[in-house]
Amino acid sequence: MRFIKLGLISAVVFFVLFTLGGLLLPSHNVVSRAVNIKAKPVAILPLMQDKNQWQLWMEGMDSSSVNKRQQIQITSVSDSLIVANWKTAEVIYTTKFRLIYSAGQAVTIVQWQFEQDVAWYPWERLSSLMNDKILGTLMEKNLARLQLVVEAN
Repeated sequence: MRFIKLGLISAVVFFVLFTLGGLLLPSHNVVSRAVNIKAKPVAILPLMQDKNQWQLWMEGMDSSSVNKRQQIQITSVSDSLIVANWKTAEVIYTTKFRLIYSAGQAVTIVQWQFEQDVAWYPWERLSSLMNDKILGTLMEKNLARLQLVVEAN
């Protein structure tokens, strides 16, 4: 009986400590990557503001199964910012594409960032910390493909 009581109390204390530790982690997570493209924003914008054009440079966007796995809705488009919401079965992300033009260098900086709000659950907050390694690598690869597509034209 003592061991069962000790086990239950230990489990409760561990869960409370794990939860309190999780609350110290951020509830808003941002993964951001950028690339310099030798082109004006008008050459880049058509590839970014239309999600049907994403298949030219974004890996995994070239199949019809995208609509089954995730829903993407572009919510805002301007000459320097595109905002879209990505909804998967597990997560809702906000993604932003920023175009920053440097006329003196004839270079456009394309910044791509994913933002995610997570609940108070410690396992969600811990898993969101891995987004930088998981999403960041894919973002770098896709931005490099965008750079190749734009600079080839």
